[in-house]
Amino acid sequence: MTFASGLHTPLNTGEHTAEINGFTLHYTVRGAGPVLLFPAPGWGPAVASYIPMPGLEERCTVVYFDTRHSGKSTGPADPDQYTLEHFVADIEALRIHLAQDRVFLAGHSGGGHQALAYGIAHSERLLGIIAIDAIVAADDVRMGEMMRRINERRTQPFYVEHPAYIDNAMALMSGAGEGAQPTIEQVLDATGAFYFHDPKLADDAFAAMEFDDQVLAYTQASGFQSRNLLPELPRITAPTLFIYGDDDFQCDPVSQGERAHAAVRNSQLEIIADAGHMPWVEQPALFAAGCDAWLERVQA
Repeated sequence: MTFASGLHTPLNTGEHTAEINGFTLHYTVRGAGPVLLFPAPGWGPAVASYIPMPGLEERCTVVYFDTRHSGKSTGPADPDQYTLEHFVADIEALRIHLAQDRVFLAGHSGGGHQALAYGIAHSERLLGIIAIDAIVAADDVRMGEMMRRINERRTQPFYVEHPAYIDNAMALMSGAGEGAQPTIEQVLDATGAFYFHDPKLADDAFAAMEFDDQVLAYTQASGFQSRNLLPELPRITAPTLFIYGDDDFQCDPVSQGERAHAAVRNSQLEIIADAGHMPWVEQPALFAAGCDAWLERVQA
């Protein structure tokens, strides 16, 4: 990247690109304070299309970046280049590009998975981690908790009004039936209500997102998000905030949040009431307050 007359630096407010590990990474800078890197979840969506974090921007210079082949970033046409190790290497390369000795790192869901994996590998480079409804261990404990939470929804008003919704969604999730692999949009059309405490929020929330079925196929082929991080989490020494919606069926606070919190010595677990997989959407004030209080304590 070339900077003219010293006026354009990698951390100026606005949109940027950087050449990272053989591809062009797109990122957006907002806010002021210590640098906080915020990756897209890694399987296609652009980070800015669904994760604006104005509360974090009040305390940090937030660098929202589209991971390889997501959003406006390019990426290799090789599914073997989308492992968790590749995403961790990209975070490290971006930190170096920005000339930052230490940074905060935050991520949601698959982005939280990346943040924790980076903390395992490079904890000495971190001021702290904010893991939001992060995937920690996609194991039988998680699957059992997911099924329990889905079945509990059967008596809730939305699902009583839509009696076929849960069975149709579970059939699609299990791969039952014949036909081509469903697209991301088809999956979210069938299961989107599960992601929210208030199911009626799903349509508007997902309508704002960008999807890329190609990169999803790449990440699935490489096993991205499948690694059980629990045995390695004790290697994280940086202060860590785990935030989970209490009604998250996908990355629940029991199988993911509580076990992760128990594994990371210098960590705090914040559970947001009446929120699903996107607590900043359903409970923005509670979410912002939890992040702000933790950042204030860590920065002090």
